[in-house]
Amino acid sequence: MPFSVEDVEANRRYFEAKLRANRQLQDLVHKVRHDSATVADFVLVDVRGRDAFAKAHVPGAVCVPPAELVALAAELPRDRELVTFCWSHF
Repeated sequence: MPFSVEDVEANRRYFEAKLRANRQLQDLVHKVRHDSATVADFVLVDVRGRDAFAKAHVPGAVCVPPAELVALAAELPRDRELVTFCWSHF
């Protein structure tokens, strides 16, 4: 069954967004590992549970589990980009 023009376009948009997200991830990892001078322009928000955060986390990250988001939202800075992350299985 051949792909329709709409299918091809939908796939193009999907993979374009996926590649953009992967590139952003790699840029972030590079900043955290190698360019500490620019890390201050964003805040890493670790949305895992407190137990997992206590065991290991990225230096400088703040722990904001989803269940506590409403209570902690006012404490997050508004002058920097917030970059959230959680468990990853890739």
